[in-house]
This record gives sequence, structure tokens and C-alpha cells, in this order.
Amino acid sequence: MECPVVKAWRILGRPWRLVIIERLLHGPRKFNDLLWSMPGISSRTLSKALRELEELGIVARKTEGRHVYYYLTEKGRDLAEVVEAVRKWAEKWMPPRAAEQ
Repeated sequence: MECPVVKAWRILGRPWRLVIIERLLHGPRKFNDLLWSMPGISSRTLSKALRELEELGIVARKTEGRHVYYYLTEKGRDLAEVVEAVRKWAEKWMPPRAAEQ
């Protein structure tokens, strides 16, 4: 039987996934809003990550007129405690870079 941590890491350990989930915890977002909120990610990488998260049932999208919004499903919202635990750990153990001070 595969370790649950390994199974979760295969999903959450991919680049940008936890960041996307964290951004969507604050509510539905349009693609460009997500893109602008994550400096360093390319539109291609974001598109691929969103598609993969949709396939996993963590993210869904809704069309309203000409706008497409991405939001977390129940499965995605259930990761809120994971994201918060990672945030708290980073705040405690990851010193800020000089440029961020």
C-alpha cells in the first residue's frame, strides 16, 4: 500500500499547485487575476496546473458571460488547513530575504 504522504505529494508537490490553491481559498478568480498574483509563473504553466487541478477535482471553473472564473471544489477547500500549516511553518522557519524586508 502506498504511503498517504507520497500520494498527496504527487498532487500537491507539483510546481505552483499549493500557491494556486492558496489564491483560490480567498474566492473565485479569473485566469489573469491568478496570473498577476503569482509573479514568476507563465500563462502556459498556470493553464496546465489549473487543468490538472480540474482533472483531480480540486478546482472547477464557471463561465459568467464572457468571463471564466476558477474556484475550489469541496475537495480543494478541504486543503485550507494544509495551506495554513505550510504558511505558519514558513513564517516560523524561513527567514525573509533582504529584498522582502
